[in-house]
Amino acid sequence: MELQWPLILFTTLLAWSAGLFATQCIYALRGTGAKAQMPAWIVSAVLLVVGGIAVFFHLEHWERIFNGFGHITSGITQELIAIVVLAVVAVIYLVYLRKNEGAAPKWIAIVGIVVSVVLLLVMAHSYMMPARPAWDSVFQIISIVGAACVMGPATMAFLCSAVAKLGEANPFENTLVVAGSAINVLTSVIYVAVMSIAGNSYASMGSYFDPTHPTYPMVDTTALSPFSDGMTATIVAIVAAIAALAFAFVGKKKGDWSVWGVIVALCGLVSALALRILFYQMGGSVFIYF
Repeated sequence: MELQWPLILFTTLLAWSAGLFATQCIYALRGTGAKAQMPAWIVSAVLLVVGGIAVFFHLEHWERIFNGFGHITSGITQELIAIVVLAVVAVIYLVYLRKNEGAAPKWIAIVGIVVSVVLLLVMAHSYMMPARPAWDSVFQIISIVGAACVMGPATMAFLCSAVAKLGEANPFENTLVVAGSAINVLTSVIYVAVMSIAGNSYASMGSYFDPTHPTYPMVDTTALSPFSDGMTATIVAIVAAIAALAFAFVGKKKGDWSVWGVIVALCGLVSALALRILFYQMGGSVFIYF
């Protein structure tokens, strides 16, 4: 399937945004990282806006997107609702940050975490389609959550170290980045494994050829595997995820996230993008024409 870069950026950046916002809410619950709260909120908001704008480039006539908002069962409607709810919660959170000098009440922090997770689940669920076996899996949803788990904590750790100048990283910060990176490795590997067995669901529909290329089949079934020739996205996704975990341990050992936080976040970003590229490469229909 052709790569849909606007949607790849949309899902990846929103995962980063939701992951960062949820992480700063966790910090707020613990009463730490107050000086990094405002920079984190700004970065999260920018990621949300840029990701939201990216999705419009997926449509040739973007104005027609509004035609789908009248149907509550539409995936795009559910995504919009989740994004708006997160935006409202984020604004309320911002009001408290400005009022209390970087502190936020526990109730809004808890709501922020819940809404962030819901956004990730709703966004990923909208891509679940029985007609596309590699997409129709709960592990596809979990892989999005995994990406948020590595990018969010790593970015927050960097902001606490570089912007807030908190000095040596604390045990909680170390644990959050390492755990998030480990979750991303686990979810990425599991989803790649699930995609590798999705081929069992494909059904042959006989012969059908593109009239402009009569000697080539409509679909190259050998390519519908994450381990086929040319599937470099599989290697990049897994290697980058493992690299993020390795650098997370380095950052924990060094006790300074001003550099390692950026590296872990970027490795997580590369892993997430590669996994979404693989997602579209594996987007074959259940009915395959040879």
